[in-house]
Amino acid sequence: MDDALFYKSFGETLGVDRIAQIIDQQRFFEKIGYGIVPLVLLIRASYTTICLAVGIFITEQNLKFGQCFNIAIKADIIFLIELIVKINYFSIFGVNSLQEVNIRLFSLMQWMGVNNVEQWLSYPMNILNIFELIYWILLALFLSGYTRKSFGTSLGFVAETYGIGLLLWVVFIMYLVLNFL
Repeated sequence: MDDALFYKSFGETLGVDRIAQIIDQQRFFEKIGYGIVPLVLLIRASYTTICLAVGIFITEQNLKFGQCFNIAIKADIIFLIELIVKINYFSIFGVNSLQEVNIRLFSLMQWMGVNNVEQWLSYPMNILNIFELIYWILLALFLSGYTRKSFGTSLGFVAETYGIGLLLWVVFIMYLVLNFL
């Protein structure tokens, strides 16, 4: 992302001085962002672990919290692959605006188009993507390996635990967007 992308994205709505401030802020956060990324991944894996662990506790299955965390960390590899695919996609096809950078590839949001979706629906539309589906499949595969249950049973368990947790997360984010934007 270069400075021209910021001017192209905000040129019609903001002044040149304000865009320069945004660029300076972005450079500052870029430096500390490298330290935040592992923390965000840890929080994400912990949230998935808690969702799975609550389901395991309720259904009285024989799986430990550490095993659930191991499953979540292993399945999170798909989001690193998503990042690599996104970097390669934008290096090949380029970027026209900052809105494009925030769209997850192969998502419902990308298919519908940024301008055709209400702002409060953008987060749920981004969540519905091929990488999230693969994440669910990986969670179920790893879970079936630990529990020795069928893939279908494990996928149902993932839907009942992580699926509900994801739904609660999306509702929380939508609440924040609707009340603070």
